[in-house]
Amino acid sequence: MGCCIHYAVRDGMLRAVVSGKALGRNSGDIAAWIARDIAEQAGRATCNRVLIDVRGVADRLGSLGALAMASGEPGRVAGYRVAVVDAMENDAYYALHEMAAQARGYVLRCFTSVADAARWLHGVPGRD
Repeated sequence: MGCCIHYAVRDGMLRAVVSGKALGRNSGDIAAWIARDIAEQAGRATCNRVLIDVRGVADRLGSLGALAMASGEPGRVAGYRVAVVDAMENDAYYALHEMAAQARGYVLRCFTSVADAARWLHGVPGRD
């Protein structure tokens, strides 16, 4: 495992920028570890709006959609708005994660732009 997460809290929103590599058979475990870490950080920062930028993670093959916190405890992430920023070619991977998020009581959307993701998180009309 070689992933690093940089956090920033601004305007009631937690921004997590993930970089590194998620290689090998344990990439699902890596994604789950990252998701738990981000969820814990959001809880400590008392932020229910989370922006996760995974564009800096190599070799993920869409598996980091688990960063959507779909594997988290339903009560723990209920009411959250989560925006994942990823490359356009990975957009198709997020449909399943968006449905899983909805079943767990929070909203997840995938974006290709940090600006669009932040606008959506703050409820400002834009490209939706």
